[in-house]
Amino acid sequence: MLYERVAIIGMGHIGASFALAGKAAGLLGHVVGVARSPETLATAIDIGAADATTHEATEAVGDADLVYLAVPVRAMRPVLAQIAAHLTAECLVTDAGSTKVGICEAAARALGDEVAFIGGHPMAGSEKHGPASASAELFEGTTYLLCPGRAGEAELARLQRVVCGIGARPLIVEPERHDQILALSSHLAHISSAALCLAVGGAEPDELVRFAAGGLRDTTRIAASDVEMWRDILAENAENVLPAARQLRDVTGDFITAIEREDWDKVARLLAEAKAFRDRLYPDTETD
Repeated sequence: MLYERVAIIGMGHIGASFALAGKAAGLLGHVVGVARSPETLATAIDIGAADATTHEATEAVGDADLVYLAVPVRAMRPVLAQIAAHLTAECLVTDAGSTKVGICEAAARALGDEVAFIGGHPMAGSEKHGPASASAELFEGTTYLLCPGRAGEAELARLQRVVCGIGARPLIVEPERHDQILALSSHLAHISSAALCLAVGGAEPDELVRFAAGGLRDTTRIAASDVEMWRDILAENAENVLPAARQLRDVTGDFITAIEREDWDKVARLLAEAKAFRDRLYPDTETD
């Protein structure tokens, strides 16, 4: 057991899954879950993700040797400020946020040199949310991004052992690079999925489903994700999301112009470029 007393602030899909995975692997001991909703806390107890629960973050962290923040990214700053004075010097604080620059800067300000902080981002999850959707197998075979900052080697090695123990692969990355890449690999993908839903939103859903193969379901899946969470992610990473979104707008414009002009050679070139990149991106994936 690497952490005997754990406080998980935000017992949703990721927070509860981390608790289940860590407990199943024998890495986490007594877990106190924190959430606003009584239903969320009751579910966390029922599924075995928490041994005790509270609405008060400061109450949960007092004797914790690991604090895991799994709240929406724009809630990280106030939570860090709230708990800072209640942490012991031996405690490690980490998070599961989908952006890293702002969170790591906020942690440095709130915790200073007194308490170690390692930014984290598990590349796992789904469009579902809440502890009822949690799974001990959620992190199996995934990448788990870590931003150590000023944390010591011992703290990093210990957290890496937990990451490996729950089935993930730890990967060290700088916060700035994390946010640049995630704007392209994740945040733009969500905008694209949401935009597709809005573009076809005037059609009759039942008819669309009857006429659709798997493509519509697959490309719109992540648009079903939690709205508050994704609003905060896009707000926090707007600096990197905006250029990516403008590029998507420009490419969409290229398709529109080519179709308007009946320039099917241009359409074919655009499709071929897209296919070539997709083949490089996932070379072992077969397509129909």
